[in-house]
Amino acid sequence: MSKARLEAAESPLTIEWLTSPEQMESISDQWRTLEQEVQNRTALSTFDFLATWYRHYSGEYGGAPRIGLAWRGSRLVGVAPLTLRRGSIGKIPVTRVDFAPNDSPVGAFLVEDDHPGTVTELLQALVHAEKFDVVCLSGFDPGSAHLALLEEAAPQLGLAVGLEDEASAVVDLSGGYQAYRATLSGHFRRNLNHRARKIAAAGRTAIEGVVLSDGAETTQTSIDRMIAITEASHKLKGQRLGDNHRAYLSELGKRFGPRGMMSLTILTIEGQDAAYLFGLVERGCFYDINLSYDERFEKLSPGTFLTQKTMEILETKGVHTVVSHGAHDYKRYWATEFVPEKRVFLFASSVRGTAARLVRFGLAPLWRRAWERQNGYDANTAA
Repeated sequence: MSKARLEAAESPLTIEWLTSPEQMESISDQWRTLEQEVQNRTALSTFDFLATWYRHYSGEYGGAPRIGLAWRGSRLVGVAPLTLRRGSIGKIPVTRVDFAPNDSPVGAFLVEDDHPGTVTELLQALVHAEKFDVVCLSGFDPGSAHLALLEEAAPQLGLAVGLEDEASAVVDLSGGYQAYRATLSGHFRRNLNHRARKIAAAGRTAIEGVVLSDGAETTQTSIDRMIAITEASHKLKGQRLGDNHRAYLSELGKRFGPRGMMSLTILTIEGQDAAYLFGLVERGCFYDINLSYDERFEKLSPGTFLTQKTMEILETKGVHTVVSHGAHDYKRYWATEFVPEKRVFLFASSVRGTAARLVRFGLAPLWRRAWERQNGYDANTAA
């Protein structure tokens, strides 16, 4: 562990860096206390989710853990769940820092709601503690204080800022499932009805698995069924799912299933598992983790059917919001809205950092200007 003394607005902060998953258990109670106090967060910034991810994915797959802890005295007041790894940006090899989990477009600082400036202290400590070419962090609300503070602090730390647009698909179930369904296009509702008839014609159907406390006693068997469906999907085509993935999913089940924070719905057709939708639920929000289906049932669109059935069930359990990270086009058919987000890049002044910034943010404007010259376009006279 490395420590640096930093002065915060109210009292001194101590920034501490954990560099292995094994060190996390020692601060589990303090982390959980902080997450209970913070309102501006998701289930994916909880200790139990991130400790599980780091345990099974740090190393060759997910990079080296760099978990920044901000302490005010004996109180944990901020967490930066990061990874340090080799990667590339525009084919430029770089050493990069990302939020964990770095295999999906999620991640966030966990800091006290009334002290957003802690993220500045964490960034300063990172710059002093590590050598990197770029920091790449996703999932910021465009108007968030965290993003504004990073943009303000970066130049003072010798970092160049680049921003990209992202989005998450969100479904509003606060008025009930039927009210939500009524907002969908008539074309998509007809498609849903058509798919439901096709699945019914294929045989007897059922939705099984775990939804919060319902079926929690079947958590491990449901996880095993999920793994079997994954192995029968078009991605794996019968290959065995890797041990790290198996262990990760099983541990998530053990941590969240007994607490009534897991939803793992499984669609069966004529007694055969056809598809699953897996996610975590907290404070009335469902956060999707994975959806997959057995390739044999592809023509029935079982994933679309199961997604709608799962939302209908979740609404009866008090879930008012469904969040699906990533702005994939197929989600536009069923999302209430795409919520804008920002991805921030903080480039170091190293040779590779500068080259990566040029490739990612510098060449596009150059190509645009070349096209404008070639086509006689003048931005000053264009309407």
